[in-house]
Amino acid sequence: MHKHHFIGLTILVSVLALNPLAATELQNTIQTKTKSSKRITKSIASLLHQRGLDEDAADRIAASFMNGKEELLAQMADRLTSVVSHDEILEHLSNAALHRKDVRLDSYDYLVSMVSGIRQKKLDKSTLAHLNIVAKLNSQLLG
Repeated sequence: MHKHHFIGLTILVSVLALNPLAATELQNTIQTKTKSSKRITKSIASLLHQRGLDEDAADRIAASFMNGKEELLAQMADRLTSVVSHDEILEHLSNAALHRKDVRLDSYDYLVSMVSGIRQKKLDKSTLAHLNIVAKLNSQLLG
């Protein structure tokens, strides 16, 4: 019985010691995701401003486009970075914001159209398969 108490006590001490580390890591992850989502809105506004829009108008268009979906859109866009660059995604999102078009990063058809438009060429089978997986993962985020 003495060994069982020692093992139980060791596990208890380990859990208590590692619990604050896990909480700190979770907090850092949340802060990073929040900063990332705010950067997407600011990046879209910046791209619109660089195209000649007034800074206030660019900010309003970007905020209206995001409409409280910053975190969700940031997570969905991050999954696409293995197929197209982050800058290309932001460029596409800024075009959609400017023309007030709906963005469906959870739709396979939309992703194929988006990536085909960005790359300006026919997509290979491995890219299509990857986009299918990304679409499924992104649709799970929506619930």
